[in-house]
Amino acid sequence: MAMWQFEPEVVAGLLIATSLYVAGVRKGGAEKWWRHALFFGGLAALALALLSPIEPLADHVFAIHQFEHMLLRSIGPMLLLLSQPQAALMRGMPDRLRRGAFQPFVSSAGVRKTFGFFSQPVVATLMFIGISWFWMMPRWHDIAILNEPIHYTWHVSLLVSGLFFFSVIFDPRSAPAGPRLGSRLVMFWCAAMGNILLGAFLTFKGMPIYHASDVMGQKFELDAVTDEPIGGRTMCIPGCMIFAVAAILLLHRWGVDEERSAERRRRMGTADAHAASRSANLARSNRALAVALGSFVVLVLFVVLTSAVLYDHELGPSGSVFATASPPDSYR
Repeated sequence: MAMWQFEPEVVAGLLIATSLYVAGVRKGGAEKWWRHALFFGGLAALALALLSPIEPLADHVFAIHQFEHMLLRSIGPMLLLLSQPQAALMRGMPDRLRRGAFQPFVSSAGVRKTFGFFSQPVVATLMFIGISWFWMMPRWHDIAILNEPIHYTWHVSLLVSGLFFFSVIFDPRSAPAGPRLGSRLVMFWCAAMGNILLGAFLTFKGMPIYHASDVMGQKFELDAVTDEPIGGRTMCIPGCMIFAVAAILLLHRWGVDEERSAERRRRMGTADAHAASRSANLARSNRALAVALGSFVVLVLFVVLTSAVLYDHELGPSGSVFATASPPDSYR
């Protein structure tokens, strides 16, 4: 029976983040309760992925492994960055540490340049999708499952790519300091399509392609011909639902910010007719882009799911397309 794990570095990281956040909230002004809920929800998602029975089971069940990565790569980072905890975490640091080490470090030209590069929408999106696809290559997937240090690197890379991706998505700065709404929505669309394409491939492929479970052993009487397509559907359906929810939250926050900006301009008397017209046109364009991107993702997802149902119905339970492939000699 799988048990909760005790990984010292993971537990220490979660406790440090909790302590800094709580200390920062106590030092700062009143925060909205939902920000606290999002932050601790994000930490809970990471703990669930890395410390709960999900972690040991993931090495034996491909579908559970995909759920673990969803927590680590998408759900945890999304909740953490939605809470906008940066100010609270900074305030929570001891003054000597913040002023003597942290601020000089993050203010250095090299660090700012590095973070600026990886925080570009194109780079953050390519890293988010590319790292996931790289580790799903059969060779690297099996090596990582069977090698603990490489498996650890896998998890770290997924978490880092998720944090960069959602830090750009939920950057509180509006354009031009932050990405435009259209750029953020395109990032969502690309991430969703990455999940759909990879998940569809895993659902429809003709034979098992991962063989680490032959060494680790399967759980729950699942074999690879059943387990891997379930993992593919997990990427397609819950994975894309996460991006849909995040996109809705982004659009809601953008709408609230637009209303506040318009109200502020009216109060200051600086919103002339031309500026108001330009703002209205931009708002309509962004809404149209959001609807178009969302509709396309939903359409592709519908086609994938419909094809999967029809495909399984046509083949039946004994469809020969799911013939089991022999594992390579290195895994026997």
